[in-house]
Parts: sequence; structure tokens; C-alpha cells
Amino acid sequence: MTEITANYDETWKEVIGDYFESFLLFFYPHIHKQINWEKTPIPLDKELEQITASSQTEKRHADKLFKVWLLDGQEVWILIHLEVQSQYDKEFPLRMYIYNYRAFDLYQKPVISLAILGDESKTWRPNSYEYGMGESKVTMKFSIVKLLDYQWSELEQNQNIFAIVVMAHLKTKATTSNLSAREQWKWQLSRLLYERGYNRKEIVDLYKVIDLMMTLPPELQSSFEGKINEYEEQRKMPLLSNIERRAMERGQAIGQAIGQAIGQEKGQKTSTQQHIIKLLQKRFGELPKNLLTTINEIEDMSLLEYLHLETISVNSVGEFAELIKQNPSEEN
Repeated sequence: MTEITANYDETWKEVIGDYFESFLLFFYPHIHKQINWEKTPIPLDKELEQITASSQTEKRHADKLFKVWLLDGQEVWILIHLEVQSQYDKEFPLRMYIYNYRAFDLYQKPVISLAILGDESKTWRPNSYEYGMGESKVTMKFSIVKLLDYQWSELEQNQNIFAIVVMAHLKTKATTSNLSAREQWKWQLSRLLYERGYNRKEIVDLYKVIDLMMTLPPELQSSFEGKINEYEEQRKMPLLSNIERRAMERGQAIGQAIGQAIGQEKGQKTSTQQHIIKLLQKRFGELPKNLLTTINEIEDMSLLEYLHLETISVNSVGEFAELIKQNPSEEN
């Protein structure tokens, strides 16, 4: 098994979405103190899709965006970026800057950018992006947390659920080439769930994080599950019923299949949209911002294919915009 088999991004995104307040309390307590938690934070998944739509990178990242209200009544957006690459990424500060200014440009909202660095380099700690000349400069600073900085003894004493998430992440990274050791750590972390006094939902959710992130080959997974079953029998405290386990396994398989299909379709649409834009730019130069937005929002693949062909023959950007308004696919 290679490192890419470990599921970092989806597990982090899901647990941050479910436990956002605990996330800020654990990683950014100074920000947590400034938020009015009597007003429920609102996840902004659709807005995040628009903000990250122009990203050309093939690397996988876990991003979440929330709307919150501060104690003084101000509304702010908090953009969380998890970086789990195993090596230095020189484009990371630029990407943080792009996401931040696109959020403000598209929605005119103040954005607080936070980054969780889950890589294996102790020295790589980017926290700003800057460009300019002389006294004319643009500088953006963002707050980072380095998972490698956490001491294991402190994590063992911390009752916040993200202490378990960080432990699972660190041990998954550390056992990339030693899956037997990963199986041992997976068992130990799962056992901790029973001993920390979490409620049942927290136990089930954290078990999913550990199980999905700390991926094992079938024989070691079977050994792990055997230990869990034996431990549950001794304590008379089942973590998950057999029905729940089977449902979870089916859900994972179905989710993967659906995700692959959606990803392929989305990738095809995105590629066609990009080709249309590039052809129009080649012929007519810079395009109006509203036209770029319109093209990127087209979901109908048949319409995109039609427009792709028409980019060769249209005489102006205005004529192309009219073709979109006519939308010949609706006539069929």
C-alpha cells in the first residue's frame, strides 16, 4: 500500500464540518473566543466551489468555508485549508492568497484564512504571500498550525476530539512503510475512544475517522477488527453494531463509486469549459468577467459541446454570448 491510499482529505473535511467549534477550540482558541457561538456557524460549500473553481492543481486538499458572527456582531468568513502533501509546495502561499482574494472579490466578505499543515517537514512553515516593488507591495499573512509540533503526551491528555484526529494523522504518516505498526496504532487509538468518556455519536464519528484514514490491507484489517470485537465482548460495550458496520461498508463502496462517476463528469465539464475560454481568448483577447462566470456555471454537457464547436466560427464575443442565451439544448 502506498501513502495515497490513506484517506486524509475526506476524513478531515467531514470531521471539521461536523465539529467546527471543537476544531477552532483545539487549533485556534484565540479565534474561538471571539466568535458568538449562540449563532450557529453556516457552512458555505457552494461558495467554496466558486472560490476554488479556477484551481488547476491536481493535488488533493481539504478545504472548508464557514460564515460566523463575532461577539461584536461582525460577520466574517473563515476559510480552512488542510495541506497534507509530504513535501515542500512552493505554490501553497500563492494558493492561499488566490483563495482569499477570490472569496472577497466574489462575495465582498472579510475572510480569515487558516492553514493546517499535515506534511512531514519540520522546517516548511509558510505563513504569508507578498508581491510588489519598493513601497508598493501587497502582503497577505495567514495563520498556520503544524501538526508535527504537537507532543504525543499532550495529545494523550487532551479530551478534545481533534486530539484523536491529530494522533491518527501523525501515526498514519509515520507508518507509511510499516503497515503492521499502523495496525497496532489503529487498535490502540480505537481503544482510546472507549476510555475518554465521549458520547456515542463522537465515538462512532471518530471511529470512522480512524478506520478511513488508517487504511490497512485486508489481512491486517481483519486482525484489527478481531481485536475490536474481542475488546467489545469483554467490556459489554459494542462500538458499532454489525448492522451499522455493514451499512458503513456499503456506504463507503457506494460513495466511492458515485464519487468516481461524479468526478469524471465534473472533470469533463471543467475541461470543456476551459477549452472554450482558451479558444475565445485566443481569438478575441481578454473576456468579460461575467462571460467567464457564465461559461463556468454551465452544467449541460450537450450545450458545452455545442458552444465548443461554435467558438471556431463566431465573429465576436457578443455573438457568442447570444448563443448561450439562446441555449439550443432546451429546444430538444
